[in-house]
Amino acid sequence: MRNLLSLSDLRTQFSTGRGQVKAVDGLDLTVGEGETVGLVGESGSGKSVTALSAMGLVDDPGEIVSGSVELESARLAEEFREEYNNPAFVDGDVVNLVDAPEEALRAVRGRELGMIFQDPMTSLNPSLTVGEQVAESLRLHQYGGRRKDSWFNAVRELLPRISRDIDDEIVERTIEVLESVGIPEPGARVDEFPHEFSGGMRQRVLIAIALACQPRVLVADEPTTALDVTIQAQILDLIDDLQEDLGMSVLMITHDLGVVAETCDRVAVMYAGEIVEEGPVEEIFHNPSHPYTYTLLESLPSEDKERLTPIEGNVPDLIDMPEGCHFAPRCPWAQPECTSGEIPYKQHGDDAVDHRSKCVLDDFDTSEYGGDAIEASTGTEPSDTPLLEVDGMQKYYEQADGILDRFLGADDRSVKAVDGIDFTVYEGETLGLVGESGCGKSTAGRSLLHLTPPTGGRVVFSGTDLSGLDSDELRAMRRDMQMIFQDPMSSLDPRMTVGQTIREPLDVHDLPESDPNVRGEADVTVTGIDAERVSVTASDEIDAIVGSSNGVATAAVTVTVADGEVDVAVEERLRTEVEVEREGDVVSGVTVRVTPGDSTSERRRRRVHQLLDAVGLEVGQYDRYPHELSGGQRQRVGIARALAVDPDFIVADEPVSALDVSVQAQILNLLEDLQERFGLTYLFIAHDLSVVRHISDRVAVMYLGEIVEVAATDELFDDPRHPYTQALLSAIPEPDPAAETDDRIILEGDVPSPINPPSGCHFRTRCPQVIPPADLDIEQAAYREVMDLRQRVEREALDVETARDAALDAGDPSAEAAVSADGGTADADAVVDELRESHLSHSLSPELRGVVDRALERVVADDWDEAGEILRERFESVCERDAPELGEQMHPAACHLVDE
Repeated sequence: MRNLLSLSDLRTQFSTGRGQVKAVDGLDLTVGEGETVGLVGESGSGKSVTALSAMGLVDDPGEIVSGSVELESARLAEEFREEYNNPAFVDGDVVNLVDAPEEALRAVRGRELGMIFQDPMTSLNPSLTVGEQVAESLRLHQYGGRRKDSWFNAVRELLPRISRDIDDEIVERTIEVLESVGIPEPGARVDEFPHEFSGGMRQRVLIAIALACQPRVLVADEPTTALDVTIQAQILDLIDDLQEDLGMSVLMITHDLGVVAETCDRVAVMYAGEIVEEGPVEEIFHNPSHPYTYTLLESLPSEDKERLTPIEGNVPDLIDMPEGCHFAPRCPWAQPECTSGEIPYKQHGDDAVDHRSKCVLDDFDTSEYGGDAIEASTGTEPSDTPLLEVDGMQKYYEQADGILDRFLGADDRSVKAVDGIDFTVYEGETLGLVGESGCGKSTAGRSLLHLTPPTGGRVVFSGTDLSGLDSDELRAMRRDMQMIFQDPMSSLDPRMTVGQTIREPLDVHDLPESDPNVRGEADVTVTGIDAERVSVTASDEIDAIVGSSNGVATAAVTVTVADGEVDVAVEERLRTEVEVEREGDVVSGVTVRVTPGDSTSERRRRRVHQLLDAVGLEVGQYDRYPHELSGGQRQRVGIARALAVDPDFIVADEPVSALDVSVQAQILNLLEDLQERFGLTYLFIAHDLSVVRHISDRVAVMYLGEIVEVAATDELFDDPRHPYTQALLSAIPEPDPAAETDDRIILEGDVPSPINPPSGCHFRTRCPQVIPPADLDIEQAAYREVMDLRQRVEREALDVETARDAALDAGDPSAEAAVSADGGTADADAVVDELRESHLSHSLSPELRGVVDRALERVVADDWDEAGEILRERFESVCERDAPELGEQMHPAACHLVDE
């Protein structure tokens, strides 16, 4: 296999006031012809900088200080030899991109190397149509549009519509590219802007831009990180199909090991700027030879793990890295030789298998890894006492905000974010709430806490209807109800330190306070003196700092006497008052009193310190600001803030969605520990179903503002009843290359608009099991296609003009005359055939085909209403006439298939 892209001893550094950040430190990596290589590792390991280095996109203060990025391309090499008069950066058919000038790199990007960036909304130009942005790459590389770098030409590139029109050939090619990546009706949508596309469609546009010129190598930097599992499955399936069709190579950069297992041929594991292990995907997952790879895989949630095993510590600071293995400080199997000299690569397994790892160990004993973590969790069973009851809750947002909006004719339809949901959360349980982005999960969480008051329905917490409370009563009630927000960086005030952030709720609610019904006691350990000579008492007010259980607040006190000295340690952050009695130089008695402190300020400071301990942060981080913390540490601050008022119920809104698997495991374990320690109840909102399966007792599935299925976690995963739940579960990436995925359900399209949700079952517009009329003899897949066609007709979203052009291109000499005479209606048959064949791939009976053709004839005649009526009359489903109801049985599902 030829290597198309080769990175050799690549070193990329960033200059900072503290020194050189070695983001990529001596990396070697190759991508072969037709191969998909995965580059995985935690955030901060250097994956994205590697991609930018390969593309020549590293900006100041970063630079590639040494090494090479070589691209094999006979065509480019010959062009550069002619253009640059035998340049030094070309050797035979190989181009060294590190030494190539910027103008040469512009010829490479898009044409030979394409890149999909991580965030489509920030990568696309909001002021240009999607068609313009795809056409730009075509114009630059295939239609002679490359120009010298200058201010004038830069302005021309930014204002393509002002400077010139796109010719018909580029438009046609742009539509073809958009169609190839699954954009529906590309001819009609080519002039739309990025904000008019959904997240999945925007990601497809980025892929279209990257693939417009059919590059030989595609660099995909976290292409599915921000997407739901259903959209992720669509995108991965699309990339796989396009790779097969175009024969290109792919460098897939991600921290999602499930994505790697399903898409990659070979995997490189990156840590602190280095490749620590590399090999075939089956070897990496089934026979990891580097401790980092093994511990990374062990961090993944799975159905057979009661407790996760996170990697202790964090990715190191990449400034002034010590010699030896960078992973050694976190490695459970570290040896003295790991911390000195250069660590060599070792070959593992069969000589025919290229599987190498950068570790001094030939193997390591994994039998005891994670044993302590597993034993630490005893588990608690939720009760059957309802803590939170949600009855018909609605949250609508009005688009016309005021009189002026209504006067000007603003759209007065409501956005039905939450449309009448019912569920119960029991004391001590974790209820998972899952669904795609846009289904209303986060809005539901905020509304039930009345952070945004519901439009209708009831929320009853501990027997109190929250809708009947005034603002002061609601503020007092929020002491028992708290929320952990999705993005800790945006939910934490950047001007407040960690200590100030956690202390703020204490100031607002005038806490901490002691419960007069709680008794304080000490759990005493004595060493070096007779226990009868030690007296330890705990103030009844210590529960203000340490909390209580069953009416008792306990302080763990250790008294140690050695060499005439007395040491008293309290596990909790409490004040100690110690009196020592002596007989000569010998300690004869010790009296200890444990208190929460005298002043309110002292008690609040001690409470904050106690919370920092509880969430696994150092007290030394009290005075740090959010930007000085890692993502996992910021999330811990958010959890500590939520715990500060000692709540009973917490809404956790996507608390681990932005975290690496190792940090994710730490946070999930922490949430479980806190639940057991403080008796917490959670509503856990997420779209990562593997995480939900691990932490939840029950799961509620939400779609377009409605709950469609509720069941105990194991039952839901073993026997999903609603087609939407089945699609969600089948889309979960399996972190096992041997897993069978042929039966995966790929949902087409996106969640419909909550402004005008579909009638009947909201899911019926995408449902692969939508129910045909009883008298209709049609295959399920064919009926789904007809229903999709109906929806496009009802939205007037069929691209008739493109169908006319295709009919003309087919070579019918009469078609051109007819089209030019009266817009195409005189010879509609060819246009109807083109529309039908482009939207229906399954065969229909002559009768049903006749119905479809009659409807399409009306479309060609621009009578969309009549076309929709023809299709509705023959193909209408019970799923669109009647809305299914969620029953009250143990495992209800709102679906007509289940009702039957």
